[in-house]
Amino acid sequence: MTCGEVRTYLAGLAAGSPSPPDPDVWQSMVTHGAVTGPTTQPQLTPVGQHVLEQLSLLGYRTDRLSLTMVSERLARLFSDMDGVAKTAEYFLAELGPVAPAEALPLLRPVAIDLANRREPPEDLAVEFRNTWGSVEVLGGDPRDRLVAGQLLHDSEVAVETVYAPLMNTINRVREIAGPNSSASTIAALLHLTPAAGGAPALDAFVQWRAATRASDEAAALLAGVFPEVGPALERREALRKLLDPSGNSNDAMLAASLLTAVRPNPEEKGARCLELAAALGTRFARPMTPASLLALRSTLAPAELVHWLDVAAAYAKARQLAPSTAELNALGLALVFGVPRDHLEFDPAMAATAPVVSRVERMAATVALTVWIYRPLTSPATAKTTTPAAAA
Repeated sequence: MTCGEVRTYLAGLAAGSPSPPDPDVWQSMVTHGAVTGPTTQPQLTPVGQHVLEQLSLLGYRTDRLSLTMVSERLARLFSDMDGVAKTAEYFLAELGPVAPAEALPLLRPVAIDLANRREPPEDLAVEFRNTWGSVEVLGGDPRDRLVAGQLLHDSEVAVETVYAPLMNTINRVREIAGPNSSASTIAALLHLTPAAGGAPALDAFVQWRAATRASDEAAALLAGVFPEVGPALERREALRKLLDPSGNSNDAMLAASLLTAVRPNPEEKGARCLELAAALGTRFARPMTPASLLALRSTLAPAELVHWLDVAAAYAKARQLAPSTAELNALGLALVFGVPRDHLEFDPAMAATAPVVSRVERMAATVALTVWIYRPLTSPATAKTTTPAAAA
């Protein structure tokens, strides 16, 4: 019995013109409470309506698959999302006491990032506390140090081994970008994506900073990957114009910078990024950067990806991971971005064929989720803001 057979029958029943049911389909629907009444006068139940909605959304890729198989994989996906949300709840409780008050809101996406690693949470909590203690001496804004610590922890670089060169770079960045700049994050990006010769690409950072008005972090990410600015800048600008012909959107600048940094041919993701941004609707005030993240990790239809984002936001809400709908949507994005592709796309073979996620992609995702998407939601002007899109 395929999903397509079930979907076709339930759709006809919902429209008031059901075709005579296949005996196996009918028995399965009755057993699972999707249909009630005799075969001559069947009634669609709320369960059946929910099944129809799910199969209509997934039909483009599940119609030929077994209903049992799809049901099992959906259950695994739901369980995975709920498990990650629960583990994030654990990290918030464990790490909250060691984070300064100013950095506490940013601990939420950090907690999901840690939970997405699917490693023993007790070990990760100890490791992250140790990293946090090391970056405390870097000075500056605690929110900046938290992101730097997140980058360093994910890279598995021992902070004490890079402390002296990192501190030198931080001081140089503060001279270039000012004492209130995100110097620790910028220095971490420059050291973790070293240019030719292994030295931090400060000259390239200055050039990218002049061309990337939206974010010093984006300039540092690009400088670490492209110390020769010219050709890469042309490619980034072409993608930015595709995403935003008007040329006024910082959101498009960030999305184009992210895709350029992590993809050899970023323009291939441009059209998909536009589709996803439109599908995200009112969930994000600036949807292009979230869309660029989703474009990196999955080939699913935009409508289905947005559905999974809403499901993930509901799990974040159930765990009370954030106080506002806007923040829950951002955490839902982090949850979906972290789901293994073979879980999300129902294709076990994909685990063996999917490209390994590079360090640059992991760093770009960290900066995008924590700094570009989440941090603006926690500023005094926007902390209480909610969006019309429901989180549940």
